[in-house]
Amino acid sequence: MPVLALSNLGARAGALLRRWKADDTGLAALEFAFIAPMMGVMFIGAVELSQAIIVDRRVTQIASTTADLVARAETQIAQSDITDIMKSGSFIMAPYSQNPLQIVMRELQSSPSSATTVKQSWSCTYNGTGSTLTCACSNTTAAAPSNLLTTNDSVIVSQVTYAYKPLVFDYFMKKNYTSSNGAYTLSETIYQKPRGQWPNFQQANGTSCPAPTFP
Repeated sequence: MPVLALSNLGARAGALLRRWKADDTGLAALEFAFIAPMMGVMFIGAVELSQAIIVDRRVTQIASTTADLVARAETQIAQSDITDIMKSGSFIMAPYSQNPLQIVMRELQSSPSSATTVKQSWSCTYNGTGSTLTCACSNTTAAAPSNLLTTNDSVIVSQVTYAYKPLVFDYFMKKNYTSSNGAYTLSETIYQKPRGQWPNFQQANGTSCPAPTFP
């Protein structure tokens, strides 16, 4: 092949390579293809996180509200009153589903001679939408935070849990990071001292729970 033909071929190849290096057609589409998945994950994550924070704050609000309303009872509180209080508290969860919600209300009393000897007087449990309240008298030993009670004292305890299931991440995360149903348990416990003396709990049949007995 003549030398001139080889030089022309090399020149054309060099020119083609320079044009290829300088060509930025489709560069924006390529950059978008790299960035779009990360932007999508960040957007979905922001939505999921904001919703989880809202639900968690409502769980705290339900615990605080129900404990405060029960603690306002002067000397006696009926099971029907606690039912109304728990149902009213569950409305705070709207528009989110109330089905994963559980509210447990308890009364703890300390011994007349020891602030660290604590027993549970009664407890009530409310589960989800349309649930009937389950209450029972008890005389069982219970635990309370240190320095919360003095001798011959009482406190109302509201424990709220919510099985929160993410909107989008549930499908991907339930197999590795959460329980089998893909739910995270959000919980809050609030302690409220009664405004007067501890309220005597009256069951649905009209009988009152006896006070705990201490040795």
